[in-house]
Amino acid sequence: MRAPLLIGALAVAGVAVAGCSNSATPAPTAPPTPAPSAGKKVEQGVRGQITAETATSWTVTTAKGKAFTVTVSPQTVFGTKVAPATAAQFPVGTTVRVTGARTGATVSATRIALAKTQPTATPAPAT
Repeated sequence: MRAPLLIGALAVAGVAVAGCSNSATPAPTAPPTPAPSAGKKVEQGVRGQITAETATSWTVTTAKGKAFTVTVSPQTVFGTKVAPATAAQFPVGTTVRVTGARTGATVSATRIALAKTQPTATPAPAT
């Protein structure tokens, strides 16, 4: 006699609990959008030869011939921590390494320093 009563009570409790929830099933949500830099390499800076200069922008052309406009601001640091420099020490024709955020063909320079020279291969003498 107790078994049918217990089964009945459990059934009533189950129905009561299931019926207590009157909220609709939440709609599935889209996964969070990753930050722009997540999974993508943010392009920074450029290396090349200064081909033109004004007070606020320089043109730096890479070895492959692509020209970049480099925005120079009062916050731009010249040289390195070990060898600080001034803008006047970078005339047209100097090969530089520009560090800063790059958007398309424009770089907002945070630092401009002399680029390390690339060693050139010298042919071995023929024997």
